[in-house]
Amino acid sequence: MRKLNVELTRRHIVGLGMQIVSVCALPLGVMRAKAADTCTDAASESLRNSLHYTAAAPDPKQACSGCAFFSQDDAKQTCGKCMIMSGPVNPKGHCDSWSMKE
Repeated sequence: MRKLNVELTRRHIVGLGMQIVSVCALPLGVMRAKAADTCTDAASESLRNSLHYTAAAPDPKQACSGCAFFSQDDAKQTCGKCMIMSGPVNPKGHCDSWSMKE
């Protein structure tokens, strides 16, 4: 059996620790990204693109939650329903069909 001569320096140990932390943090970032995408619907993706839908409104006064076509989705607390998109939308989102509630 061959013995490996590896000298563990403080720099090497810190480097390994940083690698371990980054590998462990990766799934957390993926989970957060998926949580942000919970208000999507693959069936309406082309419609969303054509209406320039974004999950964050450039002008908060024109967010989906203030739109006449928006209603709160009781099943998904973080999402709302859009009559035009026929699917879940982010209440803070925006599209070209935005119309102020009366």
